[in-house]
Amino acid sequence: MLNVRDLDDQTYEQIVQAAEGRLPWLCPPWTTHNASDPGITLLELMAWYKELQQYHMNQFTVPLRRKLLKLAGAVPRPARPARCGLEIGPDRAPKPRLERLYTRDGIPFELEEAIPAHRPAVVRAQALQGERETDVSELLLERKMAIQPLQDRGDRLRVGLSGVEGKELRLWLEVDESQDPPRNPFGPDSTDPRTVRWRCQGAGETQVLRDETRALSRSGYVTLGWRGRWPAGEDGLHWLELTLEEPGCEGAPRLSEVSAGRYPALQQETWASTRLFRAEAGGELTLTLDDAQARDCYPAVFVRTRERWEQTDGWRSEKGEGGLTLWVDVEAAVRDGEDNVMVLCLDPLRARELLFDAKGLPGETFTLRLEGRCALTDRFTLLCDTLDRDGQVRPALWRCVDDLYRYGPRDRVFLYDPVRETVTFGDGEHGALLQGGQGAVLAAELTVTYRDGGNIPGGQELEFLDGAGGVPHTGATGGAPAEGVQELQARLLRELSHTGKCARAEDYEDLARQTPGLRVALAKAIPDYDPDEPTGASRSPAVTVVVAPAGDGARPMPDRRFLEAVQRQLDRARPIGVMVKVYPPEYVELHVSLALRGGGEELEERLTRMLEDYLSGAGVGVGGTVSVSDLTALVQSAPGVLQVRNVALSAASPGCYQNREGDIRLPRRGIPRLGRLSVQRLPERVR
Repeated sequence: MLNVRDLDDQTYEQIVQAAEGRLPWLCPPWTTHNASDPGITLLELMAWYKELQQYHMNQFTVPLRRKLLKLAGAVPRPARPARCGLEIGPDRAPKPRLERLYTRDGIPFELEEAIPAHRPAVVRAQALQGERETDVSELLLERKMAIQPLQDRGDRLRVGLSGVEGKELRLWLEVDESQDPPRNPFGPDSTDPRTVRWRCQGAGETQVLRDETRALSRSGYVTLGWRGRWPAGEDGLHWLELTLEEPGCEGAPRLSEVSAGRYPALQQETWASTRLFRAEAGGELTLTLDDAQARDCYPAVFVRTRERWEQTDGWRSEKGEGGLTLWVDVEAAVRDGEDNVMVLCLDPLRARELLFDAKGLPGETFTLRLEGRCALTDRFTLLCDTLDRDGQVRPALWRCVDDLYRYGPRDRVFLYDPVRETVTFGDGEHGALLQGGQGAVLAAELTVTYRDGGNIPGGQELEFLDGAGGVPHTGATGGAPAEGVQELQARLLRELSHTGKCARAEDYEDLARQTPGLRVALAKAIPDYDPDEPTGASRSPAVTVVVAPAGDGARPMPDRRFLEAVQRQLDRARPIGVMVKVYPPEYVELHVSLALRGGGEELEERLTRMLEDYLSGAGVGVGGTVSVSDLTALVQSAPGVLQVRNVALSAASPGCYQNREGDIRLPRRGIPRLGRLSVQRLPERVR
């Protein structure tokens, strides 16, 4: 550990006294050390300045802490907008992307994607399990309860849709995970825990274009495509069939909703956006901006000539329901294979607030009028008058960064402070110097959000401005402010506690539990053990890791894809020369015989639960020993039990060893489970 040094360890009086004490050695002719002496006055001035410097040097400020965390590789997470799902019925009018909705309190949301004019709708749903067919339309369409239609291999779920057009279909599937252990986030090479086949009945080959659910492991969208024509059945519906081909080792997925009218919305407001285009020939260029922000915006059009970006008035526009169409005169645009037309779309109510006059001073700061909102820094861009290498001032795009210190005098960057709602530019040494002038700074990309203030519960409705009524939604979640220094420091400490390498047995177990995409209920590392050797003793450095999934039942067993996923996870982190083998557990069935006195009603049921909890918990563990004395103490603690006379254990599984005391030592991969319980009640003694 590093000792923290106190730099502010002297008071003003101590500094003056120490300096005056050195004067006879530094300057012997100086003999008058009174307060009236001019030299003493200067000495006292320097002592005051030294005390001031000591105080500032001793302060561990938030910017300094943030820079030190950045040197350690910790980058704060930016602010995130809340997200919700809108349920759009087939009778709703189409809406372009970025169309705004509002809560009753005036919190705005924007559509993340457009709502098309023709939309399919889920009308019916049927579950086919073996020979049994069940209509589950009311459960899945009205979200009354979660069901498990796909439990065993070959089970099917048929979904009937109306209004299907085109060659693609996107469905939202809500998976209820409230009763399941938390799942590790999926990685780029993670395999799905099960195999589900999708088929559009009557159409050609069905392709899964995108599956956010990872084979019904979580809620998300599934986008399907098919070849040829997808005909409707005799009932006029287009039927989609889901078949469970490989159940996997986890429990069956619980579905609570299947919808074709779910559309995402973000709690944000787009105040400024920039679109770049490339004109290949002269004359007039036709541009189509298909979103609501462009439809309602105040546009500013720029054309790049040989010298610079120049704002032009040579354009005309036409607004439509779905966006904005522009016709731009690009005769003066340079043709060098790069983007040469730029359109800035500004919110007409905020246009004046997005334009700033600059003085050209080092470290110049502007105040944004965000009214409690926060700018999303990953999209924040400014169009500023910039001094080029040839001495000419031209408009250029500047980007938002989190620290100016590592940038040079020509880097076009700026800082954003979400607390003060300010924008700060460089000083010419760290970050380029802003050029002065009227309208020198213009917001080019600016999207704002209320952060966690946009997390609203479901039940209330959002409304478009067209007055067509409320839109139900699922509740907005995920909104969060930018990560603070304290949160960043705590996250760094958590990350440092996991090295990502295997040096101890606990490291193998921790990494196995963190396998992406899996729910790992058990991970036990056994060094110097190789199940493939006759004696179990490894002739080379080896570690065997026993894993089990968080599946249904008392004896969950991993399948092949589960074991392979854990094996890949550990192979990345194992030391060179160490062999890692991942194996499933061996469940050992124990028979317990008890002879006791006392005990009330339902004694056997109570003892069964107690013994099952003890054997499946951490009391014995993998490859441990089941002790008769421990079981005796456990049974004795049951309510109403007066005396335990005898406890006998037996196990039919090979590899178990029983000593003279009756204790059973399990195999190296053995996990105990209660098989049969026999309770003999002895008569109570008569006094």
